[in-house]
Amino acid sequence: MKQAVQHLYEFGPFRIDPAERLLLRSGEPVPLTVKAFDTLLILIQNSGHLVEKSDLINSVWANSFVEEGNLTVVICTLRKALGDDDTAERKYIQTVAKRGYRFVGEVREIVGSEPQEPVEEAVVFQVPSPAETPVLLLKHKPGMSSRTFRAGAYASLIVLFCLAMFFYWRHRSAQDEAGIRSIAVLPFQALNPGATPDYLPIGMADAVITRLGNTGQIVVRPTSAVQKYAHTLADPVIVGKEQKVDAILEGKVELLSDWVSVRVQLIRVHDGALLWADMFQERPDHMFLLEQEVAERIVQSAPFRLSAPAKIRLAHSDTTDPKAYQLYLEGRYLLNKRTELAVRQSVEAFNQAINSDPRYALAYSGLADAYVLLGTYGVPPWELYPNAKAAMLKALELDDNLAEAYTSRAMISFHYEWSWDKADQEFQHAIALNPNEPMAHAWYAMYLGAMGRHDEAQHQVDQAKALDPLSAIVAVIDSRIAYWNHEYDKSIAGYAKVIALNPQFGSAHTRLGMTYLAKHSLPEAIHEFEAAESLSGPDPYNEGHLGYAEALSGNPAKAHELIDKLTARSRQEYVPALSIALIYVGLGERERAFEWLSYSYQDRSTHMVYAKVDPLLDPLRSDPRFNTLLKQMNLLYPLAASQSVSPLATR
Repeated sequence: MKQAVQHLYEFGPFRIDPAERLLLRSGEPVPLTVKAFDTLLILIQNSGHLVEKSDLINSVWANSFVEEGNLTVVICTLRKALGDDDTAERKYIQTVAKRGYRFVGEVREIVGSEPQEPVEEAVVFQVPSPAETPVLLLKHKPGMSSRTFRAGAYASLIVLFCLAMFFYWRHRSAQDEAGIRSIAVLPFQALNPGATPDYLPIGMADAVITRLGNTGQIVVRPTSAVQKYAHTLADPVIVGKEQKVDAILEGKVELLSDWVSVRVQLIRVHDGALLWADMFQERPDHMFLLEQEVAERIVQSAPFRLSAPAKIRLAHSDTTDPKAYQLYLEGRYLLNKRTELAVRQSVEAFNQAINSDPRYALAYSGLADAYVLLGTYGVPPWELYPNAKAAMLKALELDDNLAEAYTSRAMISFHYEWSWDKADQEFQHAIALNPNEPMAHAWYAMYLGAMGRHDEAQHQVDQAKALDPLSAIVAVIDSRIAYWNHEYDKSIAGYAKVIALNPQFGSAHTRLGMTYLAKHSLPEAIHEFEAAESLSGPDPYNEGHLGYAEALSGNPAKAHELIDKLTARSRQEYVPALSIALIYVGLGERERAFEWLSYSYQDRSTHMVYAKVDPLLDPLRSDPRFNTLLKQMNLLYPLAASQSVSPLATR
């Protein structure tokens, strides 16, 4: 044992003695693991200079294979020991994103100091474990033999190990009970709104959500569930309870001329505890790395046990082209607005991203989604779905593990190709790749409902609701399944809840009107169709249902007026033939109804896929021509003896 200190480092109130492997704060020892001490020593010896992660790992864990996460844990331990937890201003250890760490505190080196009084030899034992694990400090008194000291040290280490295991398993049990199994990523806030494009804060949060979701093993709320919190200062704990998740990630983004910085913090919902906070910085041309760094930090800090393929998906970067990446973020931002104009603009953004990087799989997948979504706005199917299919196939060619692309492929098989078995297989494949994606379950539920497989459809929509409890779209699909199954009161109650929370949701009013119409509650049906038109503007599909309701209400002139209006409109733009067919069903003019259903079959009107189960077509089911139509579509209608019949079928 040395009797004099030959080499010391001082920074702030701390002093480090390499010879004795001691970290002292105001003369008192600070317990550290051996790896933590060695890491700190290397950083201090290179004070002011970047130390690459690989160099730290090779020096501290020489001749051992460890993951980068081990180093992250050690750095976190050091920061806590040094009181360096303030992410806004690191006093000692600074993170250099994707590269390594730098010791930024002022260090004073003391060499060859005056002899000191004999010091007590100290050995600090700390088994890596939860914070409550005991730490044992054993001191060597002057005069104690080295053999006696070391025998006591080893005996104490055995006792400490047993205690550590006890506390570890106790902590692990508590962690399993109150661990983090689900997370919501809030739209980021812009620190300099004037200099930050509108799409960047929510687009970057969406990118983190997509990356976490693509692992297929993390329950993360979709962007549609959290985008309502954009531009608000909502309490994260309240939001977390509302979204029914275990943790909330909130962040701030700042775009400067030479840097993009993201400051994020993960908050546990049940007690509001801050689990960690960190800051990441990249040059604008490396902005695409930020989402990866944030996602990896989340996984490292939470008890998500990812498989090897999931880890590869998490670390995978689809593009290194900064222009393509920003255009993709803009496209996703526009797509999530869910208006016809915004979706059309997203098509342009995705195409520009692809032009900038022709191998950007996610951009092709986003383009396919945009084309499929445009099909719900009355755009001719033959103009959309071939383009959607081409984009989807290119996405899968570049990355055959994209769950979103398989979902798009299933929707194309379902809505346009009418390849029922193929659609079933592709929905199942998409869900197998990412079982935590609520919309994959929801769209699969739509398909199953259209096939008349109501129990299976209900199971899938229940899965979607569990993954995204507040989704208005999922709630509407749940009510549609009840409608197809002739459970009108259940359907009406479901739509009423959606509209109470989202009064401006036009399609919910249309769907509610359809249910009232099937139930023969005609004034209520007309009211809902008119409400939908006032919210969303003229829509051929909504007008077809309104004409149906007017016909049943004893207003055939109004119904024919709507037929003339839609027919005239069809000369200028695409009008689904099914819209006109429905009015003729309401008027009881079967010949004209079947004529227009034939046109609807020919133009592949999207809503024709529900012909097997839509109660509004019940008045035609006794006609052999309807059965022929279903055979042409490979949709035979197995009417069970116990199945209820719509009041419309008795007309």
